[in-house]
Amino acid sequence: MLNRMLTQAFDQYVFTRVDHILNLAGTTDAGYSKTAAEVSAALDRLLVLARALKAEQPAMTGLVMDFEALTALESGQAAEIAYKQGLRDSRHIRRQFIACLQQQG
Repeated sequence: MLNRMLTQAFDQYVFTRVDHILNLAGTTDAGYSKTAAEVSAALDRLLVLARALKAEQPAMTGLVMDFEALTALESGQAAEIAYKQGLRDSRHIRRQFIACLQQQG
């Protein structure tokens, strides 16, 4: 029970932290901002096209919206996975750094 509560709390922390990092990156990282703007522009063009073809392809607008939602979810999950791996890696790197310092001293 405690393990499950700790896991949920950790997962919520990671979700919140990743969201904060990505929001910050949107304002401070030029490459990320450029990519985000290009993705948004491409989605806008797809929606315009889907609306123009609504009579011939009525499912297209829903498909575009589903695709946008799923790619956003995938991107968020990928960021969370990378963040968690970074935490695991940092413990390993710290141990190696301490071992190296002990060998030097």
